[in-house]
Amino acid sequence: MRFLPVLLCLSVVAATPALARDFDPDARVVVKFRAGSLARMQPEAMLRTLAPQATPLARLPNAVEVLRTSSRADTDAVIARLSAHPDVEYAMRDPMLRHTEVDDPWYRDVIWLGDRGYSQFQADLYNPAGGVNAPAAWARGATGRGIVVAVLDTGITAHPDLDANVVPGAGYDFITDAFVSGRDTDARTPGGWDLGDWAHVSPYVEACPGGRSSWHGTHVTGTIAAITNNGYAMAGMAHEAKILPMRVLGHCGGYTSDIAAAITWASGGVVEGVPMNETPAEVLNLSLGGRGACPAFLQEAIDGAVARGSTVVVAAGNSNMDVSGMNPANCRNVITVGSNGLFGKRAFYSNYGAGITLAAPGGGIYRMDASTGTTWIPGGFIWSTIDAGETTPIAPAMGPMAGTSQAAPHVAAIVAMMQSVAPKPYPPATIAHLVAHTARMFPAGVDRPLGAGIADAGAAVEAAILGHVPLPPAVPLSIGWATMHVHAMQGQARHYKVTVPAGTKRLIVRTYGGTGDVDLFARFGEPATQIAHQHASIRPGNNSIVVIEAPQAGDHYLALHGTQAFSGVQVRATVE
Repeated sequence: MRFLPVLLCLSVVAATPALARDFDPDARVVVKFRAGSLARMQPEAMLRTLAPQATPLARLPNAVEVLRTSSRADTDAVIARLSAHPDVEYAMRDPMLRHTEVDDPWYRDVIWLGDRGYSQFQADLYNPAGGVNAPAAWARGATGRGIVVAVLDTGITAHPDLDANVVPGAGYDFITDAFVSGRDTDARTPGGWDLGDWAHVSPYVEACPGGRSSWHGTHVTGTIAAITNNGYAMAGMAHEAKILPMRVLGHCGGYTSDIAAAITWASGGVVEGVPMNETPAEVLNLSLGGRGACPAFLQEAIDGAVARGSTVVVAAGNSNMDVSGMNPANCRNVITVGSNGLFGKRAFYSNYGAGITLAAPGGGIYRMDASTGTTWIPGGFIWSTIDAGETTPIAPAMGPMAGTSQAAPHVAAIVAMMQSVAPKPYPPATIAHLVAHTARMFPAGVDRPLGAGIADAGAAVEAAILGHVPLPPAVPLSIGWATMHVHAMQGQARHYKVTVPAGTKRLIVRTYGGTGDVDLFARFGEPATQIAHQHASIRPGNNSIVVIEAPQAGDHYLALHGTQAFSGVQVRATVE
């Protein structure tokens, strides 16, 4: 791939990583002592007794200790010994997470565009089928002004399309392992700068899979808040928001304890050994994940961030599996984002399931959002800011990626845009409700559950301004033709209208097929709701029917209300 024109070259000298010890991603333990216990009051003494082969490394809030061991076997032994002690609430391995990625060469490899010109590199912002309707949000004055978005990722590189939107001090590097960070110390360090996460040469190639540096955090950041109307590169969605870069991923990934600590600090919480964050973030974007249940200490960090008013947006993951098996996407109190392509279908790699909140464009890779076939340049990918370096940063550039990592920042940007125009700051639960209930229906059926629909920035911003989700415009329903693939969350409704000609003796509306439980309401001349209607069909399942004798000529409005979540439902109106 040829990088798009570069205006600025930077020379960055990478720190020399600490290589004195062998790297083992399983050689860390997280332990929490019970409140009121002697161990909690004197953790150092207790750890010397219970875990003499482990070295205390860091401390999280809520009296959670992070330890380093010398091997996986030592980790197992320490966990077993700690878990057996009555003063220990929990002891577990510190899982290493990675930024979500598509296991596909087009995700990492360089792609030459040659001399052929392409357009609509940012169709993800405005495409009517699979885009997020960003121009409608901008038209309402929603630019993210006054909002801070923390990007917990590989950090950020200097880039002329980002620099002015980075908070003073440029965030923090929370990685507490010199091998992973590439720095010469295990200590956390000011400045969330991406030093590179390459793993294709020694010593990293022996320790973990990987390739050249991804510049993943820089790419995610560009989608959220690249500078707009500057005549250069791309447009960011919340382009007047400020970015708090948090480096939590490096060579081989990142430890969950570091991510948990970064969540706490980014949201304004206290982390021992780190000065207070002077620019707490209203929104946190986590385009990262790993398999397994949500660790208790990670959930505690998320709960703390939410209690402080920060909305946490998480990528669902790219394993084409149920999201219940992927953390932090399966943690509570987060907005979990799946991926759709520009045709509005589920991206073949996207995780799915009841735990998905909604979808956003993450790149379908292949034409027609297929799972194989011809790669679609540029529309199959999300294009954003990156660096041209293979290892350390060398020059700003633009490039393509695809994955739920790219879907999540679209939603994080929408949240920032919503909060920037809200009459007062909304709590995270309200934001989650508004962003989900304003999602557009998928234009075609999805093969797996993927949440409420496709994120719609314009509708979400309107709801934030109003303080509630307004009734959307009713979709015209052609007489005699079934509208297919209707879906909604529990408590959500889909709205239609059918125009009845004069002289009609009978109007019959039916719903059928699919899964879940839908009720049908009808009203003449005005939108129908569960409360305001003239006719209703309330019965278990999706087989509802409303028969209106001698209907008035004109528009009859319909509402399909989810008593339970429903999907794959068809609605059909006939006249006699």
